[in-house]
Amino acid sequence: MKFERASSDESIRQILNLQKRNLKKHLSDAEKESQGFLTAEHTFEQLKKINDAEPSLIITDNGIVVAYAIAMLENAANDMPVFDDLFNTVARLTYKNLPMTSYKYIFVGQLCIDKNYRGQGLVEKLYAYYKEELKPKYQFAVTDINEHNPRSLKAHQKSGFEIIHSFFDNFTKSNWNIVLMDFAD
Repeated sequence: MKFERASSDESIRQILNLQKRNLKKHLSDAEKESQGFLTAEHTFEQLKKINDAEPSLIITDNGIVVAYAIAMLENAANDMPVFDDLFNTVARLTYKNLPMTSYKYIFVGQLCIDKNYRGQGLVEKLYAYYKEELKPKYQFAVTDINEHNPRSLKAHQKSGFEIIHSFFDNFTKSNWNIVLMDFAD
């Protein structure tokens, strides 16, 4: 397996393929509960814009994307309403007694591991790579996790994220935990 940045349109197409197979709307209730799920669905154009601003981090196996973590700048996803409440909420928070807006941080736009590759510690390894790659430019990573996705929350906490806030998202009509990984730790 190879850890790399998504640098081609083919990588973006493969990320979208993996995303589609793991979207909440395509999974049974049992799968959502046991395996977790994805909420945000990107078009090729949206993900290309996000990726052009800061390439996603991927794991490939024989040239096939088997895991990804989208690195997302806030302005790269301005046309995606699913992120509005997250961005607005984070902008109002403080971290270590300073406003979030005083830091340089990156959003994890989404993380997914192919079903056939789960249980191998790839979330932790991908986030270690994410941190290593992005630490020179950013102080921490932030994302949100749906309250009905405990598998994802547990994997994020095991990878070094901590819950810093919870909020109700008007777009998805559900509660979310905002989690942060401090790159200085």
